[in-house]
Amino acid sequence: MCKKNLSETEEKTINHFRYYFNNKKSFALIGEYVVVELADENSGDIEKLEQEALENISQVLDYPPDFCTYVMDDMFGLISMNFGIYGVTSEPLSDEEIETGKMNIAAALAVRSLCLEACENGKIITIVEQDR
Repeated sequence: MCKKNLSETEEKTINHFRYYFNNKKSFALIGEYVVVELADENSGDIEKLEQEALENISQVLDYPPDFCTYVMDDMFGLISMNFGIYGVTSEPLSDEEIETGKMNIAAALAVRSLCLEACENGKIITIVEQDR
């Protein structure tokens, strides 16, 4: 399901998350660098997937936005928030971040901000189905 032509950045983000989820999870792209992970049991039912994504977006805005950071093996940083909200850095991490395995707090907060902005916007750009 896609509501518009995807930008190069959106396509890149989809490819990041297909890789991160090993093509085993469905997700909704809600921002250029932000997705919502979706439950396996809703796979194949676009309406349920869309409803779940919108509920998760709403939920994350109702709770303190805790997050965890990860340095991924493709050299990008990943932010994981409550309710299956994830964001990826727009650029590869620095050599120091990769070497230490820790994201710079400024980069982490910037991605967290992108996640919150995407949730506040509340729009689903596309839903990507898991491989079956």
